[in-house]
Amino acid sequence: MPYQDAKTLTAGGQIQLKFAKRPTKLVSVFQCLIVSADSERRKMFERAAADGGWKTFLCADAPTALNFINRSLVQLAIVDLESQQAEAFRPLVEQFTASSGLLLIVCGNEGEMEEEVWVRQLGAWLYLPGVLDSSNFALLCGEARHIAERLWKSNGVERCGSALPAQRHGNS
Repeated sequence: MPYQDAKTLTAGGQIQLKFAKRPTKLVSVFQCLIVSADSERRKMFERAAADGGWKTFLCADAPTALNFINRSLVQLAIVDLESQQAEAFRPLVEQFTASSGLLLIVCGNEGEMEEEVWVRQLGAWLYLPGVLDSSNFALLCGEARHIAERLWKSNGVERCGSALPAQRHGNS
């Protein structure tokens, strides 16, 4: 039993637990948050992300998405601005672009130059105007998965022996 925990007795007569070091494993669950006010588009993005190897979480509005991102670790976020006012999603997109290690895909309104400039200035990974189907989108989600894996590896996850956390620590 190489990884056995032990109980010892301190000089004061109290029981002290000593935990044996255990090797950690790299968890292969990468999470994608999808934010769209349109239920059909949410389902379309969900299918594409799942085909790309992501575990998906769906939100219909910005406040719910902000709450989710503050308590969960997400490597990819898809925000759908199609037929939405960019103002409603401005805080969400700004927070997502400020998050380290988070890939952000913004699906925007075709022909909205101000929206595109705003999203690109914030530093989103991709801005895609006029997304109508999930066929090519699934390929992008697969590529995002490969990039997310490389980011985790380059941040020393495998070298340090740390597992991918399922939850963020801090403000919950």
